[in-house]
Amino acid sequence: MESPVVDGHSAVEATLERIVADLGSGVVSVLAAPVGLEVAVSQAVIHDPAAPVDVERGDVVLAVGVGVDQAAAFLQEAARGGAAAVLLKLRAAPDRELVDRAEHEGLALLGVAPEITWAQLHALVRTSIISSGLAPEGGSGYGTPVGDLFSLANAVAAMVGGPTTIEDPQSRVLAYSSDDQPIDVGRRQTILGRQVPPYYVKRLHELGVFRRLWGSDEVVRIDDIRDPDGSARLRPRLAVAVRAGQEILGSIWVAEGDTPLGPEAEAALRQASQIAALHLVRNRSGEALERRMRGELLRSLLDGRGPTNVLADRLGLEPDASFVVLGFELQTSEEAEIALQRERALDLISLYCEAFRRRSAQVAVGRTVYTLLPIDDTARETAAIRLGRDVLERSDEALSVRLHVGVSSVVDHLRDVPRARDEVDQILRILVAKAQRFATFDDVRAHALLLELRTHVAAHPHLLAGRVDRLVAEDGDAGIYVDTLRAYLDAFGDVPKAARALDVHPNTFRYRLRRVVEIAGLDLDDPVERLAAELQLRLR
Repeated sequence: MESPVVDGHSAVEATLERIVADLGSGVVSVLAAPVGLEVAVSQAVIHDPAAPVDVERGDVVLAVGVGVDQAAAFLQEAARGGAAAVLLKLRAAPDRELVDRAEHEGLALLGVAPEITWAQLHALVRTSIISSGLAPEGGSGYGTPVGDLFSLANAVAAMVGGPTTIEDPQSRVLAYSSDDQPIDVGRRQTILGRQVPPYYVKRLHELGVFRRLWGSDEVVRIDDIRDPDGSARLRPRLAVAVRAGQEILGSIWVAEGDTPLGPEAEAALRQASQIAALHLVRNRSGEALERRMRGELLRSLLDGRGPTNVLADRLGLEPDASFVVLGFELQTSEEAEIALQRERALDLISLYCEAFRRRSAQVAVGRTVYTLLPIDDTARETAAIRLGRDVLERSDEALSVRLHVGVSSVVDHLRDVPRARDEVDQILRILVAKAQRFATFDDVRAHALLLELRTHVAAHPHLLAGRVDRLVAEDGDAGIYVDTLRAYLDAFGDVPKAARALDVHPNTFRYRLRRVVEIAGLDLDDPVERLAAELQLRLR
């Protein structure tokens, strides 16, 4: 059967066989494949351990938090939903009963190397699925589908003669060759971590490798890099930048294999960089375009622009469902760092949201990444809070930047999302003032009320005029009478407690309090006057 043709390109269907080949035996192993590996797959899904199994036909399910004792039941539920495969972490050979269960359910079971994290695995599987791409009729120049980065990496490895990685400008691995060439510790750590380890990045900067790489179209040779403890020298490498016009799309790195990397290898790699640009543009455009589109739609929702029903339809959301908005604010003021860290934060947040709800949407506005999450019930709201905390904890390690995280209250219609966004903005302002990093709106509701009132008073300054003004004028720079009134109100009229707060004798405090009443003309027995005085003190 011939592949369908779309706009002069033949569709290349993503399959389990393709994923297994792309990731290689060092990352996944086939434990059961009752109907073979020529099974079509749709998307990579991270299972939320706190939620019921929720999969659709063709899903590749990452069984996060599923232990061996739960695996059989999990396989049954995944098969019932039509999943194509389950990926399970096993530190030992699986029980025969588990393999038999997968065979019985007609479901592929793949074992995952314990060293790789679920986040890294999800990114690799998703890249493999996305990079199936569309292949131009007649091939791409290497006989690989355009956008198929794993096939491109294998083609370059065969052409140049060494293990190959394709990386983005931040040294994150987009794809790698799955050949059987010898590898060193640097390549192993890079593949398992899906990013060049910080030690090697620093060393490459010190050697001026990145300066030469990004500053020319030439192939850069790296001969003298050792592992962190200095005990072993890494294999020589060749690297070349991949560009589209003046824009740097990434780079290709080839480590020396069985034969030395000579002038012929450099010429082949230079040629590969020209062809790779089309692959990187296609690979990046599909996912980036969808994210950008959903981000723009979410921005319209957050700003209260556009018809809600149209935005809901385009986002694939039910307008009368319940929603929560989360805000993740980068705590940096460096423009260059904001641009870099914002993209990394978007990647991290998107990954965690996959485990919560597929129909989430994210958009970056300034230093803040906003996330819209549909929720079904109280348990889902709790999961949204947990998601926020998980991203906060992970950001310290993955982003090396501090985040402040705010979670809005639940709104019951999409048209109320702007109010939820306002709540998040209030939370983030309060977190800075309180030197805290995480809060829900319920946590800071009283402080948020004061923020609302302060905003209102800023537009109507006459509301602060009155009896407290007289105290301020009488005090001058000393602030004795204002401090006395504030301590009295904070202590709910308990004079000894208020006196201790100011470190004065109770009789001294009583004298000052009488002067407060005389100067301001306050009736402290009137609850309304006390409330007005308290607000005027706090809103100044």
